[in-house]
Amino acid sequence: MSPGNDDAADSGQSRGARAQQDEQLRDGSPNAAAAQRARILAHLQAGRPLTTLQARRELDTLHPAARVMELRRAGWSIATAWVKEETDAGRMHRIARYALLGEPRQGVLL
Repeated sequence: MSPGNDDAADSGQSRGARAQQDEQLRDGSPNAAAAQRARILAHLQAGRPLTTLQARRELDTLHPAARVMELRRAGWSIATAWVKEETDAGRMHRIARYALLGEPRQGVLL
């Protein structure tokens, strides 16, 4: 990306990334964004908070912040708390802990 050209970043995704995501949704891959959102949502709906590191390790979701953002855009109310947690490598990181605040607006789909 050239300096000063943040249009793709501002929109959240480039056209190529959207096309790739659409393809993944169609093929039913467990790595598809929809499958990752479903795993995160199921975890949160069970009344358990979820950290970034947990989502990566336990739910095989490498970019949980993006999936949470997509769930929020779909109407789910998800809170973020910032916590410090040690990684498997022994380093402390400031990471997100997500919690579901309640049921979404009516008509919300994954």
